[in-house]
Amino acid sequence: LVAFIGEKAPLPPDVSARIREFARARGQEIQEEAQRRFFDNPGLDTLVVQAFTRAWKIPLALGRTYLRGRIWLGFDPKGKAAETLRLIPRRDYEALMASYLAIATAIGWFRGGPVGIHLWHHDGKTYDLPPGHPKPHVRRLDPPKTLVDMAADIDDMYWAEAMGQVVKITRVGEGQRRRWLISLPGTDHLDPHTTPNPADPETNAREVLGLRSATHVGVVSALRHAMALEGVSPRDMTREPVVMMGHSQGGMIALSLLDRYPREVNVRAVVTLGTPGRRMRVPKDVAAIALEHDQDIIPSMDGRPRRQTDDRVVVGRRLVRPRTDALWYAHSSSTYTETMQLTERRAQIAPESKIGRVMGRINPYLPQDGEETSVYVYEIVQEILTGDGPPIEETISVFRDMPEGAYPPPLPGFENLSKPTDASIPVPISERMDWNWFEHRK
Repeated sequence: LVAFIGEKAPLPPDVSARIREFARARGQEIQEEAQRRFFDNPGLDTLVVQAFTRAWKIPLALGRTYLRGRIWLGFDPKGKAAETLRLIPRRDYEALMASYLAIATAIGWFRGGPVGIHLWHHDGKTYDLPPGHPKPHVRRLDPPKTLVDMAADIDDMYWAEAMGQVVKITRVGEGQRRRWLISLPGTDHLDPHTTPNPADPETNAREVLGLRSATHVGVVSALRHAMALEGVSPRDMTREPVVMMGHSQGGMIALSLLDRYPREVNVRAVVTLGTPGRRMRVPKDVAAIALEHDQDIIPSMDGRPRRQTDDRVVVGRRLVRPRTDALWYAHSSSTYTETMQLTERRAQIAPESKIGRVMGRINPYLPQDGEETSVYVYEIVQEILTGDGPPIEETISVFRDMPEGAYPPPLPGFENLSKPTDASIPVPISERMDWNWFEHRK
């Protein structure tokens, strides 16, 4: 309110400037105080998410009452209200996220369209990106030798300043011993409006609901393109062993490939850094480590408290609160890189501990002395659709035929991933996907 007065009220310029400065300083103080409260009270984040989820029951109940009223009064000749009522998830958290995804799409916030990938770097050689795409400022282009290197690669890619999401893919070994390492950053921005970078809130909502996101499609397409350039046949692409490390949203995509789409990529080990992935399960034959700082609120964003539900090894770390930006520090990829380094040291000191054993399963996938490697760096972008948003009924229809307790099917347009291009084309490509859901847009 104070900031609004400073902007809109007919006051002298110097008075308006002082009011705006006061509002800015006061707003920063409130933000810092909120961060300190959450930082000093681990577990408060989970309670807040659960409380908000329970509060959403009220508008959901009103919505269901409205739909039932339309049906009872005979204002549903085409049966859309009845279908929508049936498709609304019954579980509170899923219903909240489904509502968010449907409403944000209907009002035009989420406009993610066809997905494209561009090969920018391959073993010391860089390729031109499409006109208007800035050159990514990626400094770490050597193959990772340790998990700490992979975490540092993720931290470096956050500063790439590219138009899209940057992903680093490393081929290790040849022939029967060939395997792949993927380093994937997390959310690029929190603006609800779609940008060319698919690492956005729409991807977060889709991944939570078990839907393929634009980043998901881009990562799989980039991996398959790199495999094609290495001469891997399409039949063998789903058999090549892959190790994935993801921070925040990147970890959600890695877990999604394990839990919901295991036939797309043969993930044999996964390391997540500050990821809200407690609703997803890790198979017993996959080595998995989850690094979660005690004061990081992001792992709790899926509404689940930290508890052992599968064989993944959860590594916690209690941080010392900094003077400012406490929550940013707790979730920072650089802080998780430090934690990864501490975790590796613990594994070396106690190789028979849980951490030591799981690290012992992951380390053989990393490059060994004298082993040949090849590094690919891709940019993933999405087109921004124009026109009016689809009717709310069409956005909710994604849950058609979803059995109770199951994850929803992919949205139309994501049923089939793009096929990799010919392995003989060593140039940047742009793989496109048809988005049939929005064909009616002009």
